Amino acid sequence: MFEGDLPRHKIGFLSPLSIIDNSAYEFYKLAPKGIMAVMIPLGLSEFSAADVDRVFGPLDGVLDQLMDRGIEMTIQAGTPLAVLMGIEAHDRLLAHIEKRTGHPATSTVTAVVRAAKHMGLKKVALVNKWTGPMNKVLGDFFARAGMSTCTPTTKELTPAEFVKIRADDHMRLCYELCKQTFKDNPDCDGVYAGGGTWLAEPVMRELEKEFPNKVAICNQTAQMWDTLQLLKEWKPIPGHNRLLATP
Repeated sequence: MFEGDLPRHKIGFLSPLSIIDNSAYEFYKLAPKGIMAVMIPLGLSEFSAADVDRVFGPLDGVLDQLMDRGIEMTIQAGTPLAVLMGIEAHDRLLAHIEKRTGHPATSTVTAVVRAAKHMGLKKVALVNKWTGPMNKVLGDFFARAGMSTCTPTTKELTPAEFVKIRADDHMRLCYELCKQTFKDNPDCDGVYAGGGTWLAEPVMRELEKEFPNKVAICNQTAQMWDTLQLLKEWKPIPGHNRLLATP
């Protein structure tokens, strides 16, 4: 009777911060009909390895909650968690999630790197609000896939600081940092604007209009592209940035 209104797929998200707003908003702006996000906030309060250990302490209980809701894959959302723990711990985490749930697991950083490789990027400019050591590890994730990165263009902020920024100011910050990195790194093939707290997809669209020879990737577009690929539901989504709009 209600089959047309039920979700075809449920995707579990381990969301990094205590509040979920912009990431859910952009997910449903991009997702095809019938794809549901099941999000649990982990409550990361600072960029430190100790806080990552704290938020992942009750991981199995959190995964069990997601399984109770019928999810069929899990995304470790938020690049900071991955770069704070490092590549080896990140890979062990995804393997543990898959073993616990019996379903595929991926992460934001995995999606971003796959998307950048799919788009043919060789040299990636990094834009974000993270620290130098975090960006060093982020560069290692790209290097593992055969890509190099430019010196990051950043405005270093803590989670407590950037969650208070108004949405329009946050988008403007993303736009200005990306334009600066294109100016500073004319030899880059594209930009990865990291962070799920700014509404980044419209900024990526605008950048690709202004810089037609560059590719602009953000967490939201990379996660959507990667998720639909894994679900075997991928079809181009017109009206968005190049990653989503092209076959």
